[in-house]
Amino acid sequence: MRRLILALTLPVACLSMQAQTSGRISGKVLNKEGKAIPGAKINLKRLDINWSKDINSDKNGNFLQVGLEPKEFILTVTAAGYSDYTEQPVKIPLGDVLVRNITLLTPAEARSLAVAAGTKGSPVDPGAALDVEGREAYNLAIPLYNEGKFDEALPKVEKAYKTLTEAKDKLKDEQAKSELAPELFKIERVLGICLARAGAKKEEAEPYLLKALERNPKDEPVIHGLVETSKAKGDKAAEQKYKDMLESLHGPNPDVAYNKGVEAFNAGNPKQAKIHWLKALEIAPSYAEAHYMLAMVDFGDNNLRGTKQHLQKYLELAPNGKNAATAREMLKDPSLKNIK
Repeated sequence: MRRLILALTLPVACLSMQAQTSGRISGKVLNKEGKAIPGAKINLKRLDINWSKDINSDKNGNFLQVGLEPKEFILTVTAAGYSDYTEQPVKIPLGDVLVRNITLLTPAEARSLAVAAGTKGSPVDPGAALDVEGREAYNLAIPLYNEGKFDEALPKVEKAYKTLTEAKDKLKDEQAKSELAPELFKIERVLGICLARAGAKKEEAEPYLLKALERNPKDEPVIHGLVETSKAKGDKAAEQKYKDMLESLHGPNPDVAYNKGVEAFNAGNPKQAKIHWLKALEIAPSYAEAHYMLAMVDFGDNNLRGTKQHLQKYLELAPNGKNAATAREMLKDPSLKNIK
């Protein structure tokens, strides 16, 4: 009977011995508001040997790992949308449980915390303060940009781009650095548009706009900006190229055709001008100004019938137009009045 009792008690003794040679870690992963973060990955890596273990927090944010040797570990916690948390060394106690409740911060929260720490000493991350400063400048610029106040937005966008470019070089947090890269692309685009629309030297916008166009060949505001930079450089070929790109985005544009006609007419080429104005009417038959300009060309060619027809059509479409009074006076002339 004594032998049987001894046999039954052996496993208990073994379990007691095992409990004394290992330890546990448990805890909870939370956000700044104290809400659980389920599915966070907790990695435990031994400092003395090549060994690591991954566990995940449950739906309530809880995690537990047993059977750990009483050694020193690196504890790393990661979750989508949050900055990584790392702590070392973490010493697992012998025969006891180490409790670690971990708060994960979003990148923005982590940056703010780093800047706050910098008011007491050196910033946790030398690029964090620059990151916050640059984003604040950009946030001030965007409402002005959206309202078309490019001259007011420009200095703020320039500051944002310069500061955030510097921040990207200095940030230690790799996640924050990777999140900043696409933001810089957006700011680069806005900077190019502001320079093209309000800059003293519009051609300075070209490098930024070309990069933005490479990322999105159908970016209409960027293409408009490149039209402006081409004009500033006096590059007629480039200007026409970007105008053609705009036309291809929306189909034939009567304004483009009309303006080409005006340019040809002012350059002393009325025949070429007439081709463009007829094209404008082909695209938009109700384009009144094209009829008026065609009347002027026909009058110069002594085509009185054509002159009268275009003047009458102009008045039909724009009875109160800017050239209506002139058109009525011309139609009173006997040379036109008697044309059937």
